[in-house]
Amino acid sequence: MPNARKITFGTYVVPTFSIEMEETAITHTEFQASPNGTLGGKGVATINATQWDDDWTSMSHPEIQLWEEAETEWEDVIGESWEAFGTGGGNVTITTTLADHQLSSDGNDLAFLYIKNTGDTEVVGVSLTGSSGTRVIYIPPNGSVHLRGDGTNLDCDDIYVRAEANTTTIEYIIAKE
Repeated sequence: MPNARKITFGTYVVPTFSIEMEETAITHTEFQASPNGTLGGKGVATINATQWDDDWTSMSHPEIQLWEEAETEWEDVIGESWEAFGTGGGNVTITTTLADHQLSSDGNDLAFLYIKNTGDTEVVGVSLTGSSGTRVIYIPPNGSVHLRGDGTNLDCDDIYVRAEANTTTIEYIIAKE
């Protein structure tokens, strides 16, 4: 087994704006002049080789008890994909009660967090300060956020999520250093 795992991540943004033509039903999208080109970057977060359990990611598979024990590619396990099992591709249903949705009870320093709102209509609130929710990141439908921890001030057990008005679904990865 390796000493540590790594999560490779990236962001790619193409700045554009829309121009409405003479006929109001026609729009044309152009690249913005400034900044010239795309924005974004890539990074690698080194995480602990042994996470607290397999709930560090919402993508679980009933045939693999521990990630470390997987001897084959995940797509090939019993010839089925992740989406064929459980909640459907890692979607986790959340409600409007913040205290009900702590992503991890592990108190170690957070190394990496990724959350995607897979719902179509509801906004997801993400608290980085526990169930009190004093610092919240809002993720729109079909939006996502990822961040790396600073190694001292953000612990895995500080992350809570909730839906704004009705239930919705998320996918996530939350890993400790």
